[in-house]
Amino acid sequence: MSAAEGRPRCRWGGGGGGEAVLRARAEAAGYRRLLRARAAEVEALRGAVGALHRQLEGLRDRRSGELAKYQVR
Repeated sequence: MSAAEGRPRCRWGGGGGGEAVLRARAEAAGYRRLLRARAAEVEALRGAVGALHRQLEGLRDRRSGELAKYQVR
């Protein structure tokens, strides 16, 4: 019996299973890249939302000041 015959078969495919394992690793790496890209997009959007909130607060403050001036008139 050769060494290959004594080895248990890989559950992902053929005798050695190397090709299937490489495909699975490549697929996992692709998903990790997508996850990192989406995480970066989420962070960028959080920054944009924060900037918009600050801008809105500034507009509210300015409107409040203008309203006070008109009330005095």
